[in-house]
Amino acid sequence: MTTVQAMSLSEKDVITSIINSFYFVDYGYINQVNSDKTVNVTHANKTVMIDGTELNETITNNVEVLTVCGAGFAVSFDYKANDKVLLLGLKDYIPNVANVKKAEVPSSFVHYDRATLKALPLCVFSDEAKVKMMIEEGKLTIESEAETIINAKKIELNGNSKQFVTWAELNSALSTFVSQLNISLQTGATPSGGGKVTFATPPPSSIDISSAKSQKVVLGG
Repeated sequence: MTTVQAMSLSEKDVITSIINSFYFVDYGYINQVNSDKTVNVTHANKTVMIDGTELNETITNNVEVLTVCGAGFAVSFDYKANDKVLLLGLKDYIPNVANVKKAEVPSSFVHYDRATLKALPLCVFSDEAKVKMMIEEGKLTIESEAETIINAKKIELNGNSKQFVTWAELNSALSTFVSQLNISLQTGATPSGGGKVTFATPPPSSIDISSAKSQKVVLGG
């Protein structure tokens, strides 16, 4: 028989202990992503018995994945097998204190209720990620393996009063203007007595670049 001396705890100590023990944090890696976006997670640590015997890996299925989300900002990304996750769960001490009449062998050596587990992708930056967002000294950099980084209905660059033009349409308008100007100059003539030059084909007075107004802007090489 083992005898343990009871400790004297203040009310504050008891409350602090409960708060600190309420959530159990474990970790592991995703072995499968399910169709409903839940994941099956393999726990990182194997349970080892006193005699050194290793038990089978612990796997918890259909774990809900948590992300950062609020009314003003939300983050969503795809997670895949082998991604590391933190596991958050509620501890399960004694189902019903009134029914405890003698010491019993626990049904599980896992000191939390696996049914309550939630998965949170580990916040460890990876250079192998397909999309990387980095902020250093107030400078935001986004790198992506794919061609499209941002797909939005409206993006404001340098204020919404500015407009962009497309190279091809602007180049076409300038080429048309130069061609018309050259034709006009070739028809110009100076009166024999001097005076203003007259043109059989009047020179263009404006350049129409309305078609060059950009509706979609794609930046890149």
